[in-house]
Amino acid sequence: MNFYTLFLIYLPIVNAGKSSHSLWGLATHVLGETEFPEFCVLWMLDDVQVGYYDSNSWRFISRTDENIDEEYSKTVQGASWDVYLSMRKRSSLLQHRFNSTTGIFVHQRLIGCELEDNEKQGQLMIKEAFNGIDGGVLNFNKLQYNYHPKWPELEFNQQRTQYIQMGLDKVYLPICIKSLKDYLKKEEKLVMRKVRPRVRLISKESTDTEGAKITCLAFGFYPRHINLTLLRDGQPVAEHELKGGQLLPNGDWTYQLRKSLTITVQELRERPNYTCTANHISMDNKLDVSWVPDTGPDSASIIPVVLVMAVVLILIGILVVIGMWKWKHAGVPTFSGHIYSAAKDTETEQSNSSLETESTDS
Repeated sequence: MNFYTLFLIYLPIVNAGKSSHSLWGLATHVLGETEFPEFCVLWMLDDVQVGYYDSNSWRFISRTDENIDEEYSKTVQGASWDVYLSMRKRSSLLQHRFNSTTGIFVHQRLIGCELEDNEKQGQLMIKEAFNGIDGGVLNFNKLQYNYHPKWPELEFNQQRTQYIQMGLDKVYLPICIKSLKDYLKKEEKLVMRKVRPRVRLISKESTDTEGAKITCLAFGFYPRHINLTLLRDGQPVAEHELKGGQLLPNGDWTYQLRKSLTITVQELRERPNYTCTANHISMDNKLDVSWVPDTGPDSASIIPVVLVMAVVLILIGILVVIGMWKWKHAGVPTFSGHIYSAAKDTETEQSNSSLETESTDS
């Protein structure tokens, strides 16, 4: 649970560049009695966990390489220990600030670096939060240092600021960038892969408004960066009209994203054209799926029934005509009540003829 809580916080923060990569430490310090370690750090390459460190063992555990270099392991353990000492001190200060003396309190920190397009060194960023409340962001690179904490307890004096900048420049940023490049080489097949999204436009009748609800859905894609837009007659639907829009991880290292829109009965009568369009790095061109409302609620079912009935009647008519034609031309005599009379008359004629013959002979 701890991992997924941090993971959802982590997703919106990571650089959204299509060809950028990042290495992040997601640290949690807990005050109070829980089943979790007092302190832990999840190390993430983009969205893949590559390492773990907690206060139960005070050791860095690699999730990708069992034979990790001992010197590197000690370096990461030292950095994780420094983060722990800093967070433990700040957690105590923030606990008093919020007048929280009993219960469970969670201090979170996100710290990491980025490689932008063409392996250009990006910024190092640190983000703080206490009990889910944002505490501010520190951004640092070779050209600037930007830090505006929201609470006095998180501020540094001038001397401390200079010390922090020197540590970021000479220690943390170089180590982070080197580790990021090394992990990219090891996990290239996983983080460099491109999986094409599948896009659906789903329509469903809405019982609340007697209108309809359409959902633009993209799923099964990687990497996570995607541009998903719902269009009405070729124009983008305003974001405030849509529901959803949160990127969610699947269980197979792919992602899904959906945006839904409720349509009134009046809009259905106007029959606008809705299009779900997706742009993703795995595709050369955008992918469009369109939908137009039916002319009426029963039209979809009435038209097929009428067509089937018409075809059945035509077939019945053809069969009747063919049957009558065959019956008429088959050579069968028409039934008559005089058939036996005709036979009797013939027998009488034959009898009379025989009598005449006998008379002549005699």
